[in-house]
Amino acid sequence: MILFFLACSEDEPVDSGIAPTLVNVQAEVFTASCAFSTCHGDGGGNAGLSLLDGMSYSELVGIDAEGEEQYGPPPEGAVRVVPGDPDASYLVAKLSGEGDYVGILMPGASGLDAERLELVRQWISEGAQDN
Repeated sequence: MILFFLACSEDEPVDSGIAPTLVNVQAEVFTASCAFSTCHGDGGGNAGLSLLDGMSYSELVGIDAEGEEQYGPPPEGAVRVVPGDPDASYLVAKLSGEGDYVGILMPGASGLDAERLELVRQWISEGAQDN
């Protein structure tokens, strides 16, 4: 028996086949994993962040990151989403566990799967448009 294993290089982006728009990020990531009343939903959201549909853009793009006492403050000067720069975006750090992030990985302790994380990264890379 011959087995073939395919591996993705860390340098190769994962192609989800989903256009990197805010509408798709909202549906595939925020609504599916984040916008619950106990997390970032209608209860005001942890860290003052609500990711409900129609609110996420104004809550993320160009906004200074905040933290809650139980998670500790984010690094000084951290911005939730820096258009065009996912590596400088605190959201990516919290979703991926890479870079300077404080507290627990989001969402929950498991983070996002590679396809949904890449969707967020691509949306930010393409300017984090309100589309």
